[in-house]
Amino acid sequence: MMGPEIDEHRLDQFERGLLAGTSVRVGAQDLWRTLAKVFPHRTPGPAERRLLLDALRSIEVRGSIRLPPERGNRWDRSMDPAVPTSVDIVRDQTAPAAFPWRTFPWHQNLHWVVQCRSLSNRQIEFLRRVHEGFVKGMFREAAPLKYRSLQLTGDEKALASLTTTSLFGPGRLTLAMLACLPDALPLAWEAVGDGGRMVIFENAGPFNVARRVLAEIAARPYDIIAYGGGRSVLAALGHIKTIERGVESIHYVGDLDHAGLDIAWATRNCARDLGLPAVLPATELHRQMLAGAEAFGLPKGWPSIERFSEGDRQRILQVIAPSLRSQVAAVLGAGCRIPEEILGPDEFRRAWVVLS
Repeated sequence: MMGPEIDEHRLDQFERGLLAGTSVRVGAQDLWRTLAKVFPHRTPGPAERRLLLDALRSIEVRGSIRLPPERGNRWDRSMDPAVPTSVDIVRDQTAPAAFPWRTFPWHQNLHWVVQCRSLSNRQIEFLRRVHEGFVKGMFREAAPLKYRSLQLTGDEKALASLTTTSLFGPGRLTLAMLACLPDALPLAWEAVGDGGRMVIFENAGPFNVARRVLAEIAARPYDIIAYGGGRSVLAALGHIKTIERGVESIHYVGDLDHAGLDIAWATRNCARDLGLPAVLPATELHRQMLAGAEAFGLPKGWPSIERFSEGDRQRILQVIAPSLRSQVAAVLGAGCRIPEEILGPDEFRRAWVVLS
C-alpha cells in the first residue's frame, strides 16, 4: 500500500485550508484536521507524520507559511519523525511580484516558466538563481543536494521541498539538471565474501555478532553485511549504488514489532524506487527470533506499548515470509514484540547452517 500522493492539487487544498482563518498561527489540532480533510486515505502512524511534515515543508517553500525553528519547543518529538505543533502564517506573500517573470528572457532550460499560472515571490527568487546558475555554468560539476540547496535558496533543506512542487517534473526542473548528488547517508558495511549477497541489520548488536559468526563459516550465505541504523537506512540505501561491489540480492532483518516491520516495509519500497535489488525478508533469522522467544519462555514475545490499526498491521506483515506471517501476526496481536537482539551466536549458526 502506497501513501497518498502529495501533488499540486492536494497541496493547493491543504494550503487553502491552513490560510482559511484570520489568525497568524495554526495550531496542531487545525493542522491535523486539515490534513485529514485533504488526505482521507492516509496511513496512520509514522507515515501520517511524514505526510504532514512533507506537505508543510512544500507549502513553506511557496512562502505562505513558516515552520518553527527545528531546535525550538514547538515540535512534537514523541514519535519519529518530529512534527511541528504549530506553523506561522505569512500574510504578505500574496503581494504582486515586482520582477517581470512573464517577460523575462529565461535560460532555455527555463522557457516553461512563462506558462506557470502564478508564482510566489520566493519561487521567483529561486528560479532567478537557477537561471543565473545555468548562465554561469554553476551546474557543470555535481555537488551534494544540501550544498546546492544553500547555493540556490540559502537554506540547506529547501531544495528537497521544492522538488515536490510544480517547478519540478517532466519538462521542467530535475535534480539531474541541477547536478545534485544523491542525498544519501553512508551505509556501514563490511565484506565477508567475494559475491554480491547483502544482509542488512536494523541494530548494531546483531550486526556485530553476525559479522563474527560469518567469519567462522566456510559456506557463507552472505558476502556483504550492513548496518542500517533503524530508520536511517532509508536515507542510506542510495549509498549501495556507490560502493565498489555489485549487490545482487538484499535481505533485511530487524525487530519484530510495529516500528521494525514498518522500517522493513519502507526499505522495500525505497529500494524499488532506487532501482536496487528487491529487499527480501531474512526468513531463517526471523525463524530463529521466534524460536528464541519461545526458548526464553515468552513465545509471544515481550509486552509492547505500540498501538496501531488492523489495516496498518496487515500492511507491515507483508514484509514477513508467508510461512512465518501467522506467527508474527500472533506476536503483534498479543500486544508484544521480539527484539532483534535475541539473535545470539548460536541463533545465527543455526540459521546459517540451514541456509548454507
